[in-house]
Amino acid sequence: MAPHPIGIFDSGLGGLRVLDRLMHTLPDEHFVYLGDTLHMPYGQKTQAEVEQYVEDCLHWLFTVHQVKMVVVACNTAASVAAHVFERESAQRQPAVPFVDPVTPICRWLKTDARYSHVGLMATPATVASHRYPKLLTDLQADVRLTQLACGNLATVIEEGGGNTAACAELLAGFTGILSAQQVEAVILGCTHYPYVMDQIAALMPEAEILDPAVFMALEAKRLLAETALANPQSTGRDVASVDYFVTAAPDQFYETSRRMPFQALAMKQPTVVSIARTPSVEPFSVQ
Repeated sequence: MAPHPIGIFDSGLGGLRVLDRLMHTLPDEHFVYLGDTLHMPYGQKTQAEVEQYVEDCLHWLFTVHQVKMVVVACNTAASVAAHVFERESAQRQPAVPFVDPVTPICRWLKTDARYSHVGLMATPATVASHRYPKLLTDLQADVRLTQLACGNLATVIEEGGGNTAACAELLAGFTGILSAQQVEAVILGCTHYPYVMDQIAALMPEAEILDPAVFMALEAKRLLAETALANPQSTGRDVASVDYFVTAAPDQFYETSRRMPFQALAMKQPTVVSIARTPSVEPFSVQ
């Protein structure tokens, strides 16, 4: 399995921030990026809907690309459908390691212990899942967490509105709430939010802004080494190679991603795929 690609998926283009980190951290690997743009945003969907989307995305990555690892960039998917990943991993021989955005940063908050009060900006679905506070409790981390559901923010960013008045108004309201709570740091609990990190930092100069992508890249590198799944052949590249796929709106995805300040390197036009499982012989069809 070592030469096989690594799968990474998100509800849209937010995961490109995570991908960019991975491409630098693991330059000898090949990545398959899947943006489920047809169902974006996950954060405003029901738990049953998110679980179905996750199952379809995983099935496509395993069936079409035989990925050796899955990086779940989407916080909502990782929070709402954590049991789906655990089940899928257990069913594979050998088990496929998963990297999610929640676990690595929660472990770091436990071991680093520099903050007593941390804020979380996330989608309504992620907040409702209580994945972050539950994991911090399980880890016995001595950290107080204040969660804030940031409705519609991911959608505004996905549509290229990170520098619009509408986005600025949303950010001012959300950061004002967390500032009033006197948090010492803020976790960007959605892959879309790092694209407006500078605005958040300017609005909250008293708090450190924590991007889970940094911790996810290090976690992926550690897991590849522990499971002997790292590509044994050196490619000589500075950054990894990647193929891009989306489930809808490829032109919007491409044009918006090119304008993002943290865009993945070597951005190219994505291929549109259908990932919904059907009773046909081929599990998925490429449009």
